[in-house]
Amino acid sequence: MDIRGKLVEEAQDMLEHLATARIRQAPSVLTMPADIYTDPALFQQERMKLFRRVPLMLAASCELPASGDYKAMTVAGVPVLLVRGKEGTLRAFLNSCRHRGVPLTKDSCGHATRFTCPYHAWTYGLDGTLRGVAARQEYGDIAFADNGLLAFPAEERAGLVWVILDTQAAADFDVFLGEFGSLLTGFDLGSWHYFDRRVLHGANWKLAFDAHLDFYHLPVLHRNTFGPTIGNLAQYYYYGPHQRLGLVSKAEHKLEQDDIAGLAGMPSETWPLKTLLFGEWIVFPNVSINCFYKGGRGIIISQIFPGERVGESITVQTFLHEKPPEGAQRAEATAMAQFLTHVVGEEDLPLSMDQQRSFESGLMPYVQFGRNEGGLQHFHYWLDRFVSAPAGISTAVLLAD
Repeated sequence: MDIRGKLVEEAQDMLEHLATARIRQAPSVLTMPADIYTDPALFQQERMKLFRRVPLMLAASCELPASGDYKAMTVAGVPVLLVRGKEGTLRAFLNSCRHRGVPLTKDSCGHATRFTCPYHAWTYGLDGTLRGVAARQEYGDIAFADNGLLAFPAEERAGLVWVILDTQAAADFDVFLGEFGSLLTGFDLGSWHYFDRRVLHGANWKLAFDAHLDFYHLPVLHRNTFGPTIGNLAQYYYYGPHQRLGLVSKAEHKLEQDDIAGLAGMPSETWPLKTLLFGEWIVFPNVSINCFYKGGRGIIISQIFPGERVGESITVQTFLHEKPPEGAQRAEATAMAQFLTHVVGEEDLPLSMDQQRSFESGLMPYVQFGRNEGGLQHFHYWLDRFVSAPAGISTAVLLAD
C-alpha cells in the first residue's frame, strides 16, 4: 500500500471540505433504541461476541520495552497478562494459574523474571511454561508441558500490541486491520516513548466511546476549554469497521500547529508525513488515537472498556511522545496530559453519566444520530453486525462485504 499517497489523497479531500465548510453527509438520520445503552443481555453479548472475537489493541509496544516487562489488565471480564519474553517476543496469556485459577499478578505494570502464584507458589517462565510446582512429590503426577499458561493470539503491529481474547481463535490480524493497519505504521510508534497513563470511570462503554466519534458537540460541551477554537464538522474516512476523523470546519484558530489546514498553499510533495497523519484515528471497537504537539509531538491513546455492569465503563488514557520530553517540554507534556484528562474526566464522562440516568428511566424510547454524525452511524452499524452474528462466524466472514 502507498501509505503516503493515501494520506495525501485524504488531506487533499479535507482541504477541499475546509474551503467550503461542508461535509459528505450520511444518507439519513439514524434512529436506534435507547436501551442499547441499558440492556444487560445485550451488554453480555457485546462482551462475549465482540470483545472476545476481534483483535483488541491492548498496549503500545513501548509500554513493554525490555525482556521481563509485563502489563496485567482486565478486559471485559477477562484477566490478561502481557509479557515481553527473553527473546523480545510479546506474548499474551490468561492471567490465571493452571492449578486453581488465581491471578499471578494484580492489574498493574512491572518487571519480572518469572511469575509465581500467590496461592500455592506454582511458578511460570516469561514464555508461559510451567517451571515449578511447590511440594511436587506430595502433589502428585503432573504433565508440565500441558499446564503452561493459556495463551491468546497476539501480535505487534504498527508499534501496538493486538490480542484476541479467545485461546482457540485464528490469528486473523491482517484481515481485521487491513489498510487501516498499514496507515497506522506511518506513525512509527515502535520507536516512541511511554509518558503517562490515567484511568477514568464512566457510564456504558458505548456512551463513553460515542463522544470520541462526534465533533458536533465540541463547541458546545467544551466551550470553556478548547471548543471555541474549532468547528463542529468532521469528515469521516472508513476502513472496514475502523475510521479516521478529519476536522473540516472553519474556525478562528487552528487546533494545533501541524494540522491539515496548515498544508493549504503548499505543494503536496512537500507535505510532512507527521502533518498528513494529524487527526483522530478510531480503531474498532473501542480505541481512539489523537495527535497533539504540546510538550513535543505526542498522541493520546484512549481505550474504552466495558465495566462490570452495563452502566459502567473504564477509559484508559495512555500518553506517548515521539521523543522523551525534557526540561520545559516535560512540564508542557504534563500540563497537556492533565488538560486532556480534565476534558474527558470532567466534561465528557459526567455528561455520559447524565445520559445513562436518563436512559435507565426507561422513558426515552430512542436516540438519534444525524447526517453529520456519520462516524457514529458507522460505528453502531458494525457493532450490531458483530453482536447479532452467530458465535461461530469468523471475523473474516463478517468483514467480507
